[in-house]
Amino acid sequence: MKKYSINWENDEVVSVEVDGVQYASPDLIADPEDRARVLRLMSGEPEMDFTLVAGEPSALSKYIFLVFLAIAVLMLTIFAITAVNTDRNLSKEESAPGVVVDLVTRKDSAGQEFSYPVVEFTLPDGSRKTVQLSEGNWPPAYEKGEPVTVLYDPQRSLTARIKSSSGTISRWTWTIITGVLGVAFAIATLFARWMINIKPAPIESEL
Repeated sequence: MKKYSINWENDEVVSVEVDGVQYASPDLIADPEDRARVLRLMSGEPEMDFTLVAGEPSALSKYIFLVFLAIAVLMLTIFAITAVNTDRNLSKEESAPGVVVDLVTRKDSAGQEFSYPVVEFTLPDGSRKTVQLSEGNWPPAYEKGEPVTVLYDPQRSLTARIKSSSGTISRWTWTIITGVLGVAFAIATLFARWMINIKPAPIESEL
């Protein structure tokens, strides 16, 4: 922070200093900003450092802070709910040996083809279940007759899926997305709060 010194004698300015550099008159100060500040000090005007946001926070800054805060709370709430539900659903799953008995090809609204495996697996009571999976791929990720491990909820066996890392990660998609967004908006909220709390600091001067 720069230091400004004004030397008076008989109510007249005899010299001024800016960061230790002495000038016989403010008019000799090369930097227009320094010269303007010295003149304001000589006139007795209060001098503030406006390199940071000064004054009361604007309505816009408060609005941005509240919006960021609301979004952060919403995203983190969704993150918590989806995390609990996903963990609960995964904990209910049981595994069973199965085999891909068919591949069903379907097109989406854009005309893109996807291959949906049909798996057959054995339940603990010995009965066999055949389910067409809801997850499709192109090119096909499995072949007809390929042995697989099937994960299923005993209460909802029609929601069975083939055990795979990608399948497990896909169950956490919304949790990951909302968690990242929640943290990002929480950081943005803290930054907005910091900006609102910035106060102007007076320039250090010596008269």
